[in-house]
Order: sequence, then structure tokens, then C-alpha cells
Amino acid sequence: MKQRLLKLLCVFSFLITTPVYALNDLNQWEGIYASALKEDKLRALSLLQDRYNALKPGIEKLYISSKLHGFMLLHGQPYHGNPNSFDPVFGELEARFIEALNREEKLDFLSANEGYLSLLDHANKQNSMDGRILFEYHLCRVFNRQAKYHQAAIYCSSLKTHLLDSSTSVIPPHMAYRVIANNQEFLGNYHAALDTYETLLSNIPPYVDSSGIYNDAGLLLATLGHFEKAKEYINIALDMRGGGQSPLELAQSHHSMGKTLLKQGNYQASIEHFVASKALVKKYDHLIGLSFAQLGLGQAYIAQADYQRGTRYLLNALASADEQDNNQIRGEIFLALSQAYKEQDNLLGALDFAQDALNLAESIGSERLRSQSLRLLAEIAEAQDNFSLALAYYRSYSQSELSKRDSDNRSAFVALDLASRDYANQIKIDSLSESNQSLREKIQLLESNLQYAFIAMLILACTFVGYIYYCRKISARYDMDLLTGALTRSAMIREVRSKTTQSADETNYVMMLIDLDDFKSINDQFGHPTGDRVLHHVIEVIKSKMETNDIVGRLGGEEFLILLNDVDELDVNERVKQLHQAIANTPFVSETQQSLSVTASLAYLATSKALHDFDELYSILDQALYQAKRNSKNCIVDAYNDPIYLTT
Repeated sequence: MKQRLLKLLCVFSFLITTPVYALNDLNQWEGIYASALKEDKLRALSLLQDRYNALKPGIEKLYISSKLHGFMLLHGQPYHGNPNSFDPVFGELEARFIEALNREEKLDFLSANEGYLSLLDHANKQNSMDGRILFEYHLCRVFNRQAKYHQAAIYCSSLKTHLLDSSTSVIPPHMAYRVIANNQEFLGNYHAALDTYETLLSNIPPYVDSSGIYNDAGLLLATLGHFEKAKEYINIALDMRGGGQSPLELAQSHHSMGKTLLKQGNYQASIEHFVASKALVKKYDHLIGLSFAQLGLGQAYIAQADYQRGTRYLLNALASADEQDNNQIRGEIFLALSQAYKEQDNLLGALDFAQDALNLAESIGSERLRSQSLRLLAEIAEAQDNFSLALAYYRSYSQSELSKRDSDNRSAFVALDLASRDYANQIKIDSLSESNQSLREKIQLLESNLQYAFIAMLILACTFVGYIYYCRKISARYDMDLLTGALTRSAMIREVRSKTTQSADETNYVMMLIDLDDFKSINDQFGHPTGDRVLHHVIEVIKSKMETNDIVGRLGGEEFLILLNDVDELDVNERVKQLHQAIANTPFVSETQQSLSVTASLAYLATSKALHDFDELYSILDQALYQAKRNSKNCIVDAYNDPIYLTT
């Protein structure tokens, strides 16, 4: 079988022939290809080749090339694209894309990241929506694999926005939404992830293998404590994958069932599934799968108090994780080893591994791993009778949990804002429908009499003018953040995206992203009413330094976006510093007459170009703002010119 596939690949790589047929509709073709993949591998390969040959050089052809790459790797054959492309530009793009895919397969994530980022940059320069969707999908997925969830979220969020903005997608939407759901789960946004999984299962095309979604949703249900429903979902995945078509996917579902049973306390049954998973991944030399199987076995044996065997499995898993430089597995292993040593009263060993987990969490920005590490460190300090240190760790643990909750609340705020706008629009639609019905009845009654018809027209005109005034008043109210008087997030983004290229070369737009420093401590110490007054105070200070055409919006929580218009390029730095200093230098007094220091971290960029691509501009500012927070807070970072060091 492999020899026949390799022969076909060679023919495909060095002799591009005219296809027998080509399907124009990608969704229809995906269904036919999925059916062929289950029944006849050679026919499936032929469909891929025909589709590739029929397409003109472009993003869809790159997507089909990636499917060829996946097909050949699944059958043990290397794939390096088409070396004889008649289009040199496309040939170079395809070579970079396939090289990035191969680098990722070899766990060389750094090179893979660079490849995907360069391709996304090309798509942005070409203003290609399909290109953005394809390469954002791969960046979302590859950063998820590296456990760099916050970096993944940048591309996952942008991918979701572009999918909603586009009527069609070069990749099947179910593929994109699955990696988005994975990222939501990894970030701890469990209910959003569960909603995404349920939506996928309800809308997934009938030809698509949904076993992976059942598997992922089952794991999430187990995390939420719904063990019986979790086992039901994972058993569906096991049944769907049990036909021998996808042995590595079957190994994944055995591992998922093992994890669920382990959480439920059924240790022996979990070991059986971990052993089954280990046998399958070892047969195919799948290093990541082997690491997870060893981790699961280590945790299960330790739960049974077989510490010697469990520790041996965990150390083997750690060696594999180090070889892959996989932080996702490494963090879980550190926690498992620390817990094992703690249960054996080896508190020094437990302390070392818990500290390793905390250091890793800080370096990769994983709030979930940080929270688990702090709780374990608190328990170890308590066991050592060091109660003051234990209290400090418990306090940090509580702050970490609250930080995750604040993030969820920020997402809820955005959702509430959108719901509010939808409700306002519905009110306007209902009002317009009622008004139209009333006017129609009046016109029908008076159309036989010219005088009455004239009166009806006058009534219609007055009603229309009044309705326009009413619509503007309602729209203005829903565009305004009621707490601060700034624009809402959606209104601000709409205003930014409407800005075209500056008419004069020497003038710039200046976009500033502002986040109040230590705002949470103000809420905790003085209460949320004081925090609300601080937000309103800051907006008033900002408005006092703005020109007539400048705008400010509240993106959520204590984060604001300011847009200055027509700023002379020589005045940019002065305008930014002036506004930043005004926030810090304007006094604020609490209800208890205490003078509070209110400062802000600020990132900005200046450009004379159009601001249509808000997502890209926000991503640049957000990374720079994160750098400002790391620097020492109460500072300014020029997002275009200052060095930005992302955590890895």
C-alpha cells in the first residue's frame, strides 16, 4: 500500500497532469473526499490531486496542499509540495507553508511559528481574507499545542472575527471553531468552550468525522465534574474510532477515558485505558502521545499509592516533554511529581517541583497552572508548619482565581454590550414596523379624498422626521457607556475602522491603549462604587486633553482606547506624554477623604494610514501594553519603535 501511495506521490510531484474533473463547490467536494477517505485511500488521494490540479494558484490551492501533506504523513510518506509549480510566487509560498507544517510535525515549533507568521504577514499585505483565515487557524492551533494559550488567543480571536465577517471560508468552519473551543477551554473559559462544542455537534456536516469533538467535549465535561455524561461522549468517540481507520485518534480517546476515570477515582480502569493508549502511540512512535500516556499512568499508580512505579512513569514523561520542549505536558508533570512527593512526606522534593511549576507558569503566562502551583505550595508550607508562608501562598492563590474571574467578567461585559445593541436594534425595528402599519391603514382610508391624502402625507412626513430624531437619540444612548460617558467597545471599534488615510503626509492618527494600574486593589480596598468613580474621573481627565475630533472608548473593565486625529508628527510624543501625566497628576479623593494615586500604563502607535484593520492594530497595542505592565507600570511604550519582548 505504501509503495503504491509513494509512486502516486512521485507522479503528482513531478508531472502535473490535466484533471479528469474538478468540483467548483468546496463544501460538496469536502463531502465526497471524506466518503472516499473512509472507503478507498487511493481514490481519496486521486481526488486530492485532481482538486489541486484544477485550482488556480491561490489560498484554496494552499489549503488543498496542506491536506495532501496530512494524507501522506498519515500513511508514512514525506511530502514537500510541488517542486515544478509554473507560478514562481505561488511555488515559493507553498514551499514555505509545507516547510512550516513539516517543522511543526517535528516539534520544531519556533521555526513553524516563524513560517506561519510570515505567511500571515503576506496575506495581510495582499488584503486576503482567505489567507488570514487559513494562517490564523494554523497559528491558533500551533500555539495551543505549545501551551502558549494567551498568544494563541490573539490569533483564535482574530480568526473568529474574520469567520463572522466572511460569507465563505477557505477552510471548513468546523475545523476553525474546534481550535477556538480548545483555546477557550485551555484559558479556563469553560462555559464558552462547552457552548462552542455543543454548537459544533449541532451544526457539523454529516460527512465530517465528529469523534474528535465528542472526545474534546467529554474531557471538558469531566473537568466540570459531569463524569457520566463525559464517559458517554468519550465512548461515542471510542466507538467511532474503533474501526482501525485512525489508530492514533483511537489512542487519544483511550487516553481521554483514562483521564476521566482517574478524576472519578476508578484507578484500575483508568490504567487499562492508559495502557491501551500507550501501546498504540508506541507502535507509531508518536512522542507527544507517549508522553501523555506515561503521565496518565504515573498519576493513576500514584493515586493507588504505588509511588515507585508512578514516579518512574512521571520521570519518563518529563524526559519526553523536555525533548519536545512541550510546556503543556511539562507543567502537568511538575504538579504530579510534587503531589507524589507530598503524599510520601518528602516535602523538600514536593517543594522543588511545585516551585518549578510556578516558575513555568510565570514564564508562559498560564494563569491556570499558576493557580494550581500556588495552592500546592500553600499546602506544602502548611505541612511544614510554616503558617505565615502558607497564608501568603493562599492569598496569592485567591488573587489568581479572582483574576481568572475578572477575565470572565470582562468577556461577559462585551457580550452584554453586544446584547444591548441587539436589543436596541430590535426596538427600532419593532417601532418602525408598528409605525409603517399605522400609516398604511391611514393612507388606505384617506386615498379617495385628495385633501385627506395631503393631510396623510403631512402626517407621514412629520412622523418620519420624529422617527429619525428618535432613532438618533436611541442610537446615541446605546453608543455611550453609561458608567463613564465614553463610547462603548462596539461604537469605538466602528469609529476607528471608519478612518481613511490622512489627507496630509505630515499628520497622523495616534491610537492609545490605556490600562489603569492596580485597579483591582482600589476595588478591593475601597469598594466598587469608588472604583466606578475612578473610571468616570479618568475619562473626564482624558476628555479635558482631547481636541474636538478626538474620541475615547471603554473596551471593558479599566481598559480604554483613545484616537487622536490630525496630529502633527512632531507633536505626537508631546500629546501622548501630556495625556499620560494628566491622569497621574490629577488628584482623586475617595468617599473616606483619602487621596488615591491613580496611574495608568499606556501603549500607542502613530500612523497616517487607514485604520480598517482594527484587529491587527489592537493586537500590536495589546502586546506593547503588556510590555508596559512588565516594565514597571505607569509608563509609556511606543508600539512601533520600542522593543517588545513576548513571554515564551
